[in-house]
Amino acid sequence: MHDVWREVSRHLEIGESVEALFPRVAAHLPVRWVLVRRVTADRSRLETVGAGGDPAIEGLPLRTEVPAHQRAAFASWLEESQVTTWRGLGDRDGIRGLVAPLGGLLLAGALRHGDRVLGILAVGGEPALDDDRAVIEALLEPFATALINDGRLHELARLRERAEADNRALLSRLQRQDVSEAIVGAEAGLRTVMEQVDQVARTDAPVLILGETGSGKEVVARAIHQRSRRAEGPFLRINCGAIAPELVDSELFGHERGSFTGAVAARKGWFERSDGGTLFLDEVGDLPPAAQVRLLRVLQDGSFMRVGGQHVLTCDVRVVAATHRDLPGLVRSGTFREDLWYRISVFPIKLPPLRERQQDIPALARHFSERAGLRLSGLPIAPTRADLDALVAYPWPGNVREL
Repeated sequence: MHDVWREVSRHLEIGESVEALFPRVAAHLPVRWVLVRRVTADRSRLETVGAGGDPAIEGLPLRTEVPAHQRAAFASWLEESQVTTWRGLGDRDGIRGLVAPLGGLLLAGALRHGDRVLGILAVGGEPALDDDRAVIEALLEPFATALINDGRLHELARLRERAEADNRALLSRLQRQDVSEAIVGAEAGLRTVMEQVDQVARTDAPVLILGETGSGKEVVARAIHQRSRRAEGPFLRINCGAIAPELVDSELFGHERGSFTGAVAARKGWFERSDGGTLFLDEVGDLPPAAQVRLLRVLQDGSFMRVGGQHVLTCDVRVVAATHRDLPGLVRSGTFREDLWYRISVFPIKLPPLRERQQDIPALARHFSERAGLRLSGLPIAPTRADLDALVAYPWPGNVREL
């Protein structure tokens, strides 16, 4: 049985698992073939997902529809916990014909995950095989595990395809070819900033981005993430100033079911959801004092507790914070913790306002107008020389967001 479990752990595809398992089983039991069939939740159809042994099983239909008049009997058989033996083709309820319409001795049982029936294991062999019913029953668990692995593999594939489709749709709406497109101004007004980004991205040091509202702090935070070893992990943004003070702890660290009115289920917070990636704390200066204490603990050792929780959890998250406020002034006034200020400002990056990098305005204007034209009319548009002169002369109090 140890060899069987070892083969199950080596393969994720159920077809590969059954092919690899058959020789192991046949070396100890008088079996001719092994068949695994997935059963739909409504018990209306069987689908062959793995087979090994006698070539005759390859001629069996891949899908078998369960007639309406047999479904009750078939469902009842699936709920039985023991392996069933058939010695001939005939049986009163027609179950054998549904499971595997082949001659000879047949042993079959349901493959389960908890109370849920996933499929069927069917084994055909010599008459002496009936003496090994206990071994066949012991095989149900590893074969069920192989079927579970296969289901999870295909579910992950479906989720990946859905995420890729969503990504393509988002890029299409944004008129972009890639999420990591070049930052406009990286070779001009933002050259110093991007040099700092390249320097710090290779580390896990906390970063504090300082800049006026609308100056592009999130763009810089994403650039740090995309250039880091965490680029394949999640990048999540939370606006600390947009959360009600009484909900900050729940949003950041999650909560357990029943921890407060309305907590009908346990919920992961932003730190748990960012595990392995980067969490961008925008407007970190707006965090209330109680949340500052808990944030400090996470930054110190990566540990936290959900609201209403009893267990300490850990996460591996790189924190990038940003603010337009004067944090040293907030520290002096006592509204922002000095020790938290030291923790988040290990590597500060000062983002210049748009009025201080006027050389980037023409390129930004062309970039935004082209995207707007494609989105609104299907055709790119470009500003005139007079347009650009007027834009460069404007002070842009709202920075890039206003442009």
